[in-house]
Amino acid sequence: MDVEKIAVLGAGNAGHACSADLSLAGYKVNLFESPKFKANIEPILKRGGIEITGQAREGFARLNMVTTNIREAVEDVDIILVVVPAFAHKFMAEKCAPYLKNGQIIILNPGHTGGALEFAITLQKLGVKKEIKLGETMSLTYATRREGPAQVKVFILVKKLLFAAFPGKATMKLIDVFKELYPSVVPATNVLETGLTNINAVLHPPGMILNAGWIEHSKGDFSFYTQGITESVGSTCEAVDKERLGLMKALGFKPISLVEWYNMTGYTSLRNVSISEALRASEHQEEIKAPSSMKHRYIVEDIPYGLVPMASIGNALDVSTPIMHSLINLSSIINQVDYWSEGLTVKKLGISGLSRDDLNAFLYEGKK
Repeated sequence: MDVEKIAVLGAGNAGHACSADLSLAGYKVNLFESPKFKANIEPILKRGGIEITGQAREGFARLNMVTTNIREAVEDVDIILVVVPAFAHKFMAEKCAPYLKNGQIIILNPGHTGGALEFAITLQKLGVKKEIKLGETMSLTYATRREGPAQVKVFILVKKLLFAAFPGKATMKLIDVFKELYPSVVPATNVLETGLTNINAVLHPPGMILNAGWIEHSKGDFSFYTQGITESVGSTCEAVDKERLGLMKALGFKPISLVEWYNMTGYTSLRNVSISEALRASEHQEEIKAPSSMKHRYIVEDIPYGLVPMASIGNALDVSTPIMHSLINLSSIINQVDYWSEGLTVKKLGISGLSRDDLNAFLYEGKK
């Protein structure tokens, strides 16, 4: 399949980077943003494009379209890239559902934990009968931040990313198409392997909760990864990572630690070190400031759409995840939100009551 037109849904940091990088690669890119967040695209409309610097393609990218009209954004495109925080996946599914066409590819970049399943369930509930191909990456293809109006910098272009389709039997066909955009993707077993390799959920909640006082006092005026993830905080991240690896083993996936993934993706040159050492050795992590409040996506995304689905899967498979449970409970107290109720549980993902073998069969075939 020759890809010509791409829709990027979401105009945050990642949406800026995706749109600009892929436009400079020669694709016709339509950038969509919700009318509620129109301020994200006003500078792009004013400047006529996006200036991108750093590790991806560099230059001034003129997009094919920048719009708050979802219909014109997704109509007749080959690939729809959903580049939004996990809590907006359902919203984007609902917005684009009426206008999808047979053969279109939808990729969640990234899927976080359970993203593709939630997206599929949403389309199903809305009665979408079109033949849509759905996939997700384990993490965002870029480490990136906006530097100013219609300006974005890519710190890291990720070197290796797991990719899976739902259903899993479509992964190899879909990855051949997606590799045209991002050659760094490699196939995963299914969308739970990508979802359980959500390393943001391992790093962000401990870093936020154990630095809550510093975050609120300084309004985030410190380097989150190099100053905030000290050895003590890193030890908590490692405890979460061990629980994540336990879930991987229980489902028959290859257990790869966070530090190993950081090395393979290009975030750090070190291996066989602690998490805090790996972060301090990351060339660009020092530039990334901490959030200014506890209601940042490092909590409101990575708890309900990261740790909650992981812990819920653990409950279903009798895999103990006490540290994840503690972080979820503490986050709920801090923000006065019941993240257990808000988050993606196995019931919401449509996989409750399945044994390991039945679960893997469902994820491969797409039906029970």
